[in-house]
Amino acid sequence: MPHASLRVEPVRAPASTGERAVASRRCAEEWEQLEPRGFYARVGRPLFHGLVIALVLPVVAALAVVVALVQIVLHRDPRRILFVQSRVGRRGRVFRIFKFRTMRDAPTSVYDSWSHGLDRQRVTRFGKFLRNSHLDELPQMLNVLRGDMSLIGPRPEMVEIEAWASEHVPDFSTRLVLKPGITGLAQITQGYTGRSIEAYAEKLRWNELYRERLSFRTDLAILAGTVLWMVRARGWQWNQTPSAHPVGGAHVPGAAGAAGVAPTAREGSN
Repeated sequence: MPHASLRVEPVRAPASTGERAVASRRCAEEWEQLEPRGFYARVGRPLFHGLVIALVLPVVAALAVVVALVQIVLHRDPRRILFVQSRVGRRGRVFRIFKFRTMRDAPTSVYDSWSHGLDRQRVTRFGKFLRNSHLDELPQMLNVLRGDMSLIGPRPEMVEIEAWASEHVPDFSTRLVLKPGITGLAQITQGYTGRSIEAYAEKLRWNELYRERLSFRTDLAILAGTVLWMVRARGWQWNQTPSAHPVGGAHVPGAAGAAGVAPTAREGSN
């Protein structure tokens, strides 16, 4: 794997939710080595993403209002509309992600629930619909507007999950050279994954493929695939047969080499 010689230390989960941990100890020069090069990566991509955000923002806002009203009726408490959680972002910066609440409270911790595959027992009926359609991700547009996330990029993991994955998958933090995305190649290829080293190794391969093949064509294919993924309600499931054409039939150069592992874990964190 490229850049395997770069020095990196795994994430350490924070002692408390208020502690701002970092995902790695790479220096600025090492991160710069991993940055995608070229005109599209530095100029075209931000412009394209900005245009798409401007076009979809009114639709996202309208859908979010509808979902929020349903959440108020179901939970009878406006404070339970959203779920806010610490996630690891670009270059290891921890930020607070916004999602529509889809689960009942975990008896111990969210990480323990994910580790033991208990997430599906906690999800509500409406929450399952939100997850399958990916409508639970709509509030993350706030994270994009705040600069925490991008439209397309690697999925931001919980601090504890990032620590676990970094310990078991070499160079897992490499993907953090890019801002995390609401959607991405790994998200619409794998779906949600549970505690599986093979699954997270595959996730890294998809993220590395995106970074290495970054282009307008790839981003356009991912956006098209995201729409199909949502319409088909495939959000909260594990795709056990990833193909060389993972995004709605659109070809991503080099994808065949990444489609090689099919772990059995299915559950994901809220």
